[in-house]
Amino acid sequence: PLEFTNLPAQLEVVGDAANSVDVRVRGSSGALNRIVAGELVAVLDLQSARAGRRLFHVDGTNVRTAFGVDVVQVNPSTIAMTFEPSGTRVVPVVPTVEGDPAEGFVVGTVTAEPPTVEVLGPVSALARLTQAMIEPVTVTGATEPMTETVNIGVVDSSTRLRTPQVARVRIAIAPTPV
Repeated sequence: PLEFTNLPAQLEVVGDAANSVDVRVRGSSGALNRIVAGELVAVLDLQSARAGRRLFHVDGTNVRTAFGVDVVQVNPSTIAMTFEPSGTRVVPVVPTVEGDPAEGFVVGTVTAEPPTVEVLGPVSALARLTQAMIEPVTVTGATEPMTETVNIGVVDSSTRLRTPQVARVRIAIAPTPV
């Protein structure tokens, strides 16, 4: 696996960054037989990262190994990554209702508490973000007002909520006006 360390707080990794490298090692048969999954880890220091597309070299000095095991080759030896400034944005929480209430009833106002959430991520992804999503609430067969607690999330995996939250969705169910 490829691990990243020291990513500057004001930057975000954009796009798909490599998550593993192939490592060729040399050592005694006993030392090589003792290697277990996850023991060899390539660690890439991102302290020098700046906004834009950057290249990082990976060699044997970046790989943590077991005693008596030497790294001969790392492939790929160069990792390309793109960075953007971090940002925050407050977006509305938009409830979704599924199904239909019982015959003779209609769905009235639908509200979510909290009405907004703060989202973190790369500035380009935040610019495209218009709302937070929540799990849909089913009103099938309902004859009275409902309140349900559901999880809040965001569709774009490069963004995230500042703090994981749930929303209380209140749905007014009323008799159909005559």
